[in-house]
Amino acid sequence: SLCRIVAGQQLAGSAANTIWGRFLEVVGASKNDTTNLTPQAILSIVRDNDIEGDLRAPSGLSNAKCRCIIALSEAFEGGELSDDILTSASDEEVSLKLNNVKGIGPWSVDMFLLFECHRKDILPIGDLAVRNGTAKLWKVKGKGKNGNMCAQKDKHLIESLHEPFSPYRSISSYYMYQLVDVKG
Repeated sequence: SLCRIVAGQQLAGSAANTIWGRFLEVVGASKNDTTNLTPQAILSIVRDNDIEGDLRAPSGLSNAKCRCIIALSEAFEGGELSDDILTSASDEEVSLKLNNVKGIGPWSVDMFLLFECHRKDILPIGDLAVRNGTAKLWKVKGKGKNGNMCAQKDKHLIESLHEPFSPYRSISSYYMYQLVDVKG
């Protein structure tokens, strides 16, 4: 879900999982049963405006992530977003809709389209693992610090290396994650 992506932004896997579990507890859900994870449930928790005491502190989310999750919930409740829009609209339309929510950026959109919607042609250049996997597979140095691949400076290089996989760049993206998990 989008809430899980937001909760995991810029966190290592174990920290993201811990905070996600706490957040689910706060909204009355669990990792095995997320039926209570609804925009209405989230908004009911913060109706008295005690975001700090009712949501942020018990879940361990940052203020920015809490505000983003609340904004997502409001967008769903207000009709700007819906499951139908997110699952049936084009990648570009979904990106436009989600990027209108404060706290959602290109990385979050790419993660949603790749891992939740299973879209076929997603290349999340903003993701460190994809950049590291690209550098490792093609044995290239980037223009970033210490020769690392940089999302902005190396965008065209990364796109050109993955171009042979188009329109199935999601597959090459999945392999980049696997590649950086391989030891050695």
